[in-house]
Amino acid sequence: MPGDFDLVKERIDIAAVIGAYVPLKRAGHIYRALCPFHSEKTPSFTVDPDRRTYKCFGCGEGGDVFTFLEKKEGLSPAEALERLAKEAGIEITQWKPEEREEHKRLIAAQEAAHFYFRQALRGTEGGKLAGAYLEKRGIRPDTIETFGLGYAPDLFEGLLAYLRKKGFTDAEAIESGLIARTERGSLVDRFRLRLIIPIRDAKSRPIGFAGRALRPDERAKYINSPATPLFEKSRVLFALDLARAHIRKSKEAIVVEGQFDAIAAHQAGVTNLVASMGTALTAQQYELLRPIAERAVIAFDADPAGVRAAEARGRELLALADRVLLRAGKGSIATAVGLDLFVAVLPSGSDPDELVRRDPDGFREAIARAKPVVEFLLDALAGRHRLGTPSGRRDYLREAVPLLALVSDPLTRAVYLDRLARTTGVSQAALEEELRTLRGAPRPGANETGAQGKRKGTPERYVVAQLLRFPDYARRLELSPEDLSDPELRSLFELIRAAERVERYPEALSTLRSELLTEAEGAASYEEVVTAVEQAALRVRERRLRRRLEEARAAMSREPGDTGLALSVAELVGDLARVTEALDRHTSLEPLTVEED
Repeated sequence: MPGDFDLVKERIDIAAVIGAYVPLKRAGHIYRALCPFHSEKTPSFTVDPDRRTYKCFGCGEGGDVFTFLEKKEGLSPAEALERLAKEAGIEITQWKPEEREEHKRLIAAQEAAHFYFRQALRGTEGGKLAGAYLEKRGIRPDTIETFGLGYAPDLFEGLLAYLRKKGFTDAEAIESGLIARTERGSLVDRFRLRLIIPIRDAKSRPIGFAGRALRPDERAKYINSPATPLFEKSRVLFALDLARAHIRKSKEAIVVEGQFDAIAAHQAGVTNLVASMGTALTAQQYELLRPIAERAVIAFDADPAGVRAAEARGRELLALADRVLLRAGKGSIATAVGLDLFVAVLPSGSDPDELVRRDPDGFREAIARAKPVVEFLLDALAGRHRLGTPSGRRDYLREAVPLLALVSDPLTRAVYLDRLARTTGVSQAALEEELRTLRGAPRPGANETGAQGKRKGTPERYVVAQLLRFPDYARRLELSPEDLSDPELRSLFELIRAAERVERYPEALSTLRSELLTEAEGAASYEEVVTAVEQAALRVRERRLRRRLEEARAAMSREPGDTGLALSVAELVGDLARVTEALDRHTSLEPLTVEED
C-alpha cells in the first residue's frame, strides 16, 4: 500500500485539492491562503506544488494531500487514498488483494447486520417492544430513520444464521464483532433483545453498533461492538457524519457522552453535537473536531457525580488539549488550551437527553455559559477552599498552581496567574517562581524508586524509544494508545503515530524524548528493530489484556447473571490466547533487553 500513496501523490495536484476548500493566491512558486484550520486575518498558510506539501506558519498544521483530507474530512488514511485514487483515475493494485477484499467484506457484513436489525424493528413482535421504548423516550419516526435505529431479537443465532445465509463465513462474522464465541466455543449473536444504534463512518456506513438493553434486569445497560479493523471506539465520534456540516458552519462542536443524548439533541435541532460514546474525549476524537471547529464544549450533568466527573475529565481535557497543541509549534493564544476547550455544567438533575427534550433553549443557554476548561477547574477548586482565610488561600494555591503547570502556552498561563494573584493577594512574581519550579522539576533518575523509576527498561519504553527512531513504523504496529499504561509514554506514542512534526515539546515530554532517543542509539538495524518492537508490543498488549480479564472476571463474580460480562470475558480469553500464541511464536533477531514491569 505505501506504493499506492506515492503513485497517487505524484498524479494528484495538491493545489487543486486544497483550492476546493480555500481560495489560493499564487506567490512565486507557491500558493498562499488564509488557514483552513484556524482563524486568522493575515495569510500564513502555504501550498508547495513542487514538494506536494502544505504548511501553516500560524498554527503549525502541515503535511501532504492525504494528511489534508484526513484532517479536513475526518477520513482514515485508506479512505483518503481511495478518494484521491478515484479522482486521479488510478486503480489501486498495490494494496494486497486480500486486505482490500477483507475490508469490503467487513463493511458488507456490517451493512447486512444493519438491514437485519432494521427489519427486526419493523416486522417482529420484539420490535414492537423496542418501538414502545423509543416512543416512551420521545423519539420520532423520522429520527429513527435518520439514525437508522434497529432491534436485535432475543435469539442466540438469529443474526448468525442470517449472515451465513448471505454468504459470510463464521470467521468474517466474528472478526466483524457481530458474533461472539463463548467460553465453551459455541457462536452466539453479540446483541440480543436490545435496541440497536449503528455507529457510522464519514460516509455514513455502519462500522459498529451499540445495543441498549430492553430487559429491565439486564445488568449491562449498553454494550458496544468490540475493536475491529473497522471500529475502534476511541477513534470515532457518534453522529459526526450528521453533525460535520453544522459544526463547520457554527465553528462549535458540542460533545456529550451517550448516543441517546446525541439523538435527542439532533431531534431538537441542536445539530452541531456529537457523542464520545461513554468515554472521556480522546486525542483521536479531538483531532476529528479540530479542523472543523474553533471551540469544543463538553457537557456534564450538574449532580454531584456529574460535577466530580467534570472536574476529573477537565484535568484529562487539559492534558489532552495540551498534547494536541504541541503539534502547532509555538502556537498562539487562539490555539491555547483555555480558549478552545470548554466545559458546560447542565442544570442540576438534568442529563443532556432529558434537558434537550424538555427545554432545548435551556440546553443552548447552558452551552453558551460554558467556561474554558482552566477557568472551570480553578472555580471548582476555589469552591472547596475558604479563600477568606490565609490557610484556605494557601491550600487553594497548592492545587491551582500545579494545575497551571500543565499548560504549555505561556500567554494562557500568564492570564490565569494574574487571576490567581488578584484572587489570593499573593504576588504574581511569587506565583511565577513557584510555577517555574514545578515546570522545571527534574524527572526521577534511573536510580530512583517509584512508578517512574520502575519504568526504565520496560517493554512500553522500548517500543516508544524505537518508534522515535523509526516513526514511519508506528501506524503499522498493532498497538493502541490505550495499551500503554504510562501517561507520558502514551502521549509520545500518540504524537509519533499522528505522523506530524512536533516543533516544541513541554519540559516533561522533551526530557523523556531525549532519554528515549539516547537509549535507542546504537540499536540494531531497521529490520531487527521491527522484529523486536513487535515482540515488545505483544508483551504490552498481553499485560493489558490480563489486567482487563482480571477486572472482568471480578465484575462477573459480583454479577453472575450478566450475559454482557460473560461475553466480555469470553472475548478477552480469546484475545489473550491469540496474543500469547503470537508471543510464543515470536522470536527476535536480537533478544530484548527490557524488564517486565
